Amino acid sequence: MITLLTGRGGLPEIHIQNSAAHCEISLMGAHILSFVPAGHRDVMFLSEKSEYTQTGKAIRGGVPVCWPWFGPADKTKYPNATTAHGFIRQFLWEVVAWKELSADCTEVVLGISDSAASRAIWPYGFRLEMTIRVSAALEMSLKTTNTGDTEFTYAQALHTYYAVGDCEKLSIQGFDGCAFIDKAPANPPAANPQPGDVIIKEETDRVYLKCPGSASITDPVMGRKILIEKQGSDTGVVWNPWIAKSQRMPDFGDQEYHNMVCVENCNVDYDSKTLAPGASHTLDVRISVESL
Repeated sequence: MITLLTGRGGLPEIHIQNSAAHCEISLMGAHILSFVPAGHRDVMFLSEKSEYTQTGKAIRGGVPVCWPWFGPADKTKYPNATTAHGFIRQFLWEVVAWKELSADCTEVVLGISDSAASRAIWPYGFRLEMTIRVSAALEMSLKTTNTGDTEFTYAQALHTYYAVGDCEKLSIQGFDGCAFIDKAPANPPAANPQPGDVIIKEETDRVYLKCPGSASITDPVMGRKILIEKQGSDTGVVWNPWIAKSQRMPDFGDQEYHNMVCVENCNVDYDSKTLAPGASHTLDVRISVESL
């Protein structure tokens, strides 16, 4: 049911197979690569051009863990930072524990703590644990603990790439009435707050505010609805690179934007978390699929 093997790019991977689902996880960044519930196609999008290296280049697709910042690094605070969306994706995590809870439910716990290499980038003591539970649903719990003697503030996101049949034919529920920060404004600009469902018709990069509830992706082409439930998060992101940005990304196919959308569960902007020494915060996400 649980296999540890050398995977893509020579990186270690965990493969989980039980009666309810199949899941593949890279230990580089605690990065979920695939989740296939029984009777369904893969829920995760993974670019055919994605790179699998230990050089700090993120895997393009699946569920990247963005931590402890979101977006570009603040070079005035962290002059040694070289990657967007934090540094934790460029470190190998350890397997802390695994359990076969039943024939259709498997749990793996991955962890990482600060080191000399991490403190050269971000000078704080921390412990991260990612608990991944694979059943008919995929559950992720990312727990951050301040293990040092200094308070710190961090942002984070589970930057999930979903596989879809056609991004122009889907609709995203859960953000109706939510104001958003538009990082790819169109001309004319989109109505803000969000009026009804999110529809993808152009480059979309929005940070939604005050959205603590569930979201869903209704995908008539693939004949399914993806339900995204969360706790410990008040912000979310919807992203699709569209045409021009896809062509600028070397690890993303020019036409792949048609078949993906990111709906991310976050603690960003005002929702960033400040932890005193010894304090913890957990971001919980549950992903399930229904046939239409």
